[in-house]
Amino acid sequence: MRRRPRRAMRAGGSLARERVSLAMVSIGILALALCARAQPHVFFEPGQITVLPDEVFEMSFQVGACEDSIASFQLYMSFDPEIVELVEATEGELYEECGTMTYFIDDEVEPGFWHFFNTPFGHGTYILPPGELLHLEFRALAGGYTQAHVDTIRMTDIRRNALEVEGFEHGDIFVAGTGVPEAEAGADALALERPRPNPFVTETVIGMNLAAEPGHVQAEIYDLAGRLVRSIDVPRGEGFRELRWDGRADDGSEVPSSVYFLRVTGAGSEARVRLVKMR
Repeated sequence: MRRRPRRAMRAGGSLARERVSLAMVSIGILALALCARAQPHVFFEPGQITVLPDEVFEMSFQVGACEDSIASFQLYMSFDPEIVELVEATEGELYEECGTMTYFIDDEVEPGFWHFFNTPFGHGTYILPPGELLHLEFRALAGGYTQAHVDTIRMTDIRRNALEVEGFEHGDIFVAGTGVPEAEAGADALALERPRPNPFVTETVIGMNLAAEPGHVQAEIYDLAGRLVRSIDVPRGEGFRELRWDGRADDGSEVPSSVYFLRVTGAGSEARVRLVKMR
């Protein structure tokens, strides 16, 4: 009669141990998940950009949300120096607004290859992601494609221990071919508003302001290679009017998803705007 309670106790103890084991497994899985979320991911914003030769543009190097604080980051980055040049590099908003002095390095190792480093001074100082680590200003030099390429990225946490980076994304830079006509000299007789919507699928509308009677006004749409895709008639007369493009070429065919450039000229003046067509 006494053995049954003992067997019951052993069974109960076994069940308790199983519950403890399951709880420990659950805690382990949760810890792994938290560790995974603690690893930062870095990327460029915008991740892809299309510009014209001699255009100055900006890219932001950012870190995503993670469960740990960050002290320093070190980035080795490369790009094709015949396609773009780096005009200026400044520390990102996370360091500008961290409330303490920072130590920022931007060093050109060789043409097209740069080293960046930033950290706040003092024991226990840190930044809290997500946000901007580094701000870059480029100038496009010639038509072509290059990456803002992450060669090496290192980070440390608040304790100045190495912090594993979960992953990174390169930035893509497209510079349109020189076939897109350059601006013409003259007074600012016309201006274009931001296309709406942009990107677009079926149609985009561009507001146009003619400050004075410009005479004949010509609107042309070019692709990335500088080929003329569409010519659009513009009514004469000064004032505001809207220009519409249905995403089709002169022959009526729908153009593929890509970046295009609207060029409007009149009275020796020119205005241009970038259009993004999607299907």
